[in-house]
Amino acid sequence: MGKQLPIIVKFKVKPDKIELVTSELLKILEPTRKEDGCILYDLHRDLEDPTVLMFYEIWETVDHWRVHDKQEHIANFRKAIDGAVESITFNKLELL
Repeated sequence: MGKQLPIIVKFKVKPDKIELVTSELLKILEPTRKEDGCILYDLHRDLEDPTVLMFYEIWETVDHWRVHDKQEHIANFRKAIDGAVESITFNKLELL
């Protein structure tokens, strides 16, 4: 089995779309947490900038994360937030 993969996914949301994007992010929490290989999948909002939302997630392996990225609920989420975010960044982490 490969090494665990912690990831931070950061969404910079357009100010007038915060409610929409937050709602859509909340919808994918439970289906993702039930996926094979999902160890942790938590959504956070920046305390000082409400336009910044972040997932902190941990996957058993990189392959589990890749399968997650192809799930129907993730594809639906991408369609729902199309045009509502300024940027999405991924930080794949390594425990030191």
